[in-house]
Amino acid sequence: MQRNILFRIVVGFACVLALLLIFLFQRVDVAGVLNLASASIDKFLINRSIRFLLNDFFAIGLIYALFGERKYVVFAIWVQVVGMVLFLFPYFVLKIYFPRYNGPLISFLHRLILNPTLLLLLIPALYYQRRMGRGSSG
Repeated sequence: MQRNILFRIVVGFACVLALLLIFLFQRVDVAGVLNLASASIDKFLINRSIRFLLNDFFAIGLIYALFGERKYVVFAIWVQVVGMVLFLFPYFVLKIYFPRYNGPLISFLHRLILNPTLLLLLIPALYYQRRMGRGSSG
């Protein structure tokens, strides 16, 4: 039991550090550095996708570190998949097909894509759910 808690603490610190590093190096052109693409739109799509996936992966790791329960991790993964469909793909469509549009919708989507907002909002919700579950059983 003690070993599991220590592992979760290490995972939690590693995930917070990784999220901080992703934020600090957000301007790095990963697709260009790794020669994954030469066209600017391809670089844009690859860089945003990588950042979205890394942010959410480390946010899921943080959820694991805080709660240590498989059901919460699985739920967070489902939230990530739904976020990809509902936010990432429409964001790409707007950026590719309507490049001059810079209204509130694109700003909203941009913030949801480039920050692990949905998954970080899960933390207080999961904490509340867990607390209410313990309160009704005790």
